[in-house]
Amino acid sequence: MADFTTDDFLGGKVRLKQFLNGYRATSDAVLLASCVDAKAGQRVLDVGAGTGAVALCVAARCAEAVVSGIELQPEMAALAAENVRLNAMEDRVSVVCADVRSFPSPYPTGRFDWVVTNPPFILEDQASPYKVRDVAHRENGCSLKEWITSCLRYAGPKGRFAMINRADRLPEILSLLYGRLGGIRIVPVWTKEGRPAKRVLILGQKGSRSPAVLEGGVVLTLADGTRSPKAESIMRFGESLFDKGTR
Repeated sequence: MADFTTDDFLGGKVRLKQFLNGYRATSDAVLLASCVDAKAGQRVLDVGAGTGAVALCVAARCAEAVVSGIELQPEMAALAAENVRLNAMEDRVSVVCADVRSFPSPYPTGRFDWVVTNPPFILEDQASPYKVRDVAHRENGCSLKEWITSCLRYAGPKGRFAMINRADRLPEILSLLYGRLGGIRIVPVWTKEGRPAKRVLILGQKGSRSPAVLEGGVVLTLADGTRSPKAESIMRFGESLFDKGTR
């Protein structure tokens, strides 16, 4: 049996080779990428790049942006580099194997127009039997405070930051961003219609004094089990999270 699968994202615009067992990209990666509206020549950094799902989806959506990634695990970083080649995006996408907290930094700090991240968010002590997935998913050795602080040092003076995390960690995340970002947009993500939101997207901008806004959010699956029109437009067609309303 093959140790990998090759999966389509954004209706086939992105192809991603992934471990059969272990860490696998989910809808979280596509949702995070859908927040980014990078213009021609702007630089985007994906922190915790994994196998490159977010970086490649951003590059597919923002055709003239330059996308970089930082990934701690050598196995994941190598697979991300392979996925960059698979999608023929070597001219605009690169991934380095490094700790986001490391000095000297693998990329210049304070220079990115966008910094995006889908950090490890599982707090439970129970480790996964798959080491790569465990490191990718479980917050272990790097607190959320360290992670966010490290991310923000890469953003430029007017740089934007976007992350996806568990909805129950929203108060902690907002406290960590207080005084660092303005114009914060909070976007709930409902996995299924009628149930509490399990994920939340948080965006903000350095140097902004705009007030925080609670957006309408997005439902991924309707009560009848079908994908919502909004989710379909994001997942299949690569539309922006903020296009054509919510839900």
